[in-house]
Amino acid sequence: MTPFPPVAVPFPASVWIAARLLPACVGSSELDRLLAMATPPPGASAYREFSAQAIVSAVKRAARRPWVMRDRRCLREGLLAFRYLSLAGHRPQLHFALEPGSLSDGRLSAHCWITVGGEVLMNPPTPTMMLLFVWDGARMTKPEGMADATVNSHG
Repeated sequence: MTPFPPVAVPFPASVWIAARLLPACVGSSELDRLLAMATPPPGASAYREFSAQAIVSAVKRAARRPWVMRDRRCLREGLLAFRYLSLAGHRPQLHFALEPGSLSDGRLSAHCWITVGGEVLMNPPTPTMMLLFVWDGARMTKPEGMADATVNSHG
């Protein structure tokens, strides 16, 4: 099941529908599957007339006041923004990081944010965040010196 409607659905309605269906997919899916779902097929470009800022605003509106995924708002918004920015022809990157202090707390504090052209468009990180990897739609890039690891949404 994919939370994303066909590209024939008008932009605002598509974002609204996806924002409501995405939480049902997130709970039982590993992160690599979610990233694949959020990545449109190569060459897909349904929403070229929308600026990056218009897309970010639409995602923020559609994802506000969540009933579910309250503690994972950045993931919900990040996946949505990544999908629709890609469909508009922008080249977004979805960054994933941890708060280092949370490693000893027993409850990890993770965060993700969106950049386009090196500019943070949504959910800026704190200065202390430790970058884990960046997804560009084709590959996962890890910082220098970081060992490969299986990444999933559970835990």
